[in-house]
Amino acid sequence: MKIIENRERSIQKKFFVNEKENERIKLMMRKTGITNFSIFARRACCNKEIFSIDFSEYKNIISEISATKSELKRIGNNINQIAKHLNENKNNQTKELMSNYQNQLENLEDKIQKVIHYISEG
Repeated sequence: MKIIENRERSIQKKFFVNEKENERIKLMMRKTGITNFSIFARRACCNKEIFSIDFSEYKNIISEISATKSELKRIGNNINQIAKHLNENKNNQTKELMSNYQNQLENLEDKIQKVIHYISEG
């Protein structure tokens, strides 16, 4: 960076933009009525808060939601199998399938409760 003596602002900053970014800057300068790019850039850079968000804590939530989605697909397949068995033949195998389905639903409910608890505790 080049330092210029005898100026209120003696440090020069430079950066590169593409055509789309350049058009966006020009548009924003027209909207704000600022014709001097140095003034516009200083206001845009120095008068705004910059936030840094850490999404790493949400990876567990996303993983749980993904697992829940997979389980919902399996449960949907099981429901279709149960309906098919009910329509084809009425025997004791249907009771076993229903029991298995009930267990899967209870496991899914537990996982959903864990995700809700994790989100609410933050």
